[in-house]
Amino acid sequence: MSTSPITLNSLVPDVLSRLEENEENGPIFYSLVNEVLPELVDAMFEASLLTGIVQATNVRVTLPAFQNYFSYSGTFTEGGASITVPAGVVAGLRLKAPYPIRKVSLKGLSDVIPGWQNTAPSQQLRAWFPLGTSGFGIFPALSVESDVVMDFIVSPAPVPRPYNVNIPVPFPEQYTDAFSMLAATLLRSKELGNELAEAQIILNQFLEKMRELSVYQNRLDSLVYTQSSGSQAQTSMRTIL
Repeated sequence: MSTSPITLNSLVPDVLSRLEENEENGPIFYSLVNEVLPELVDAMFEASLLTGIVQATNVRVTLPAFQNYFSYSGTFTEGGASITVPAGVVAGLRLKAPYPIRKVSLKGLSDVIPGWQNTAPSQQLRAWFPLGTSGFGIFPALSVESDVVMDFIVSPAPVPRPYNVNIPVPFPEQYTDAFSMLAATLLRSKELGNELAEAQIILNQFLEKMRELSVYQNRLDSLVYTQSSGSQAQTSMRTIL
């Protein structure tokens, strides 16, 4: 039996309860559209970036030849090419061609291989690196147009403001109570005194919960196969992409 995903409407009462607001007729001291809903969406974005859970996986991406830099929309000032990716992409997570390609940082690549941009194009990739939330780069450039497979973090709410209560919450159940926790905390932090001090405590609790869930998410992504079966089964080591 399939069930519909929960929406922001399901989380609003918990936020209002934490704020000691009116739950039946809507908030009095806070604006539902301009404050409560935006903070709930911000909480989902925080969870996405901290745990990397809202993903578009196994997306086929075409990389033009003779390019080191690729933008998710538009082009970079130093050159490069724009590629087609799913709507709402926030950042790239993994790249396979079809084997996993090592993920590095731009600084790390430049430190190890100065002038790597001048390396002759090849048909085989050796590394790739994120460029913030705008795009990514590869080393070396490809000598022919090639298809690769990528995983992306995507926006949990790819719609513009003003938000409405019908926006879906694309997270497992263990995440959802943290959203109302953070939303109420961010709203209460606007007040001074004891409210602000307590908000900081709850913010730390949210971050700790996200840390625990990030370990859980990494466990899901890292499980490829086991070295044995039964009670002695152990997860194999996996290269960090």
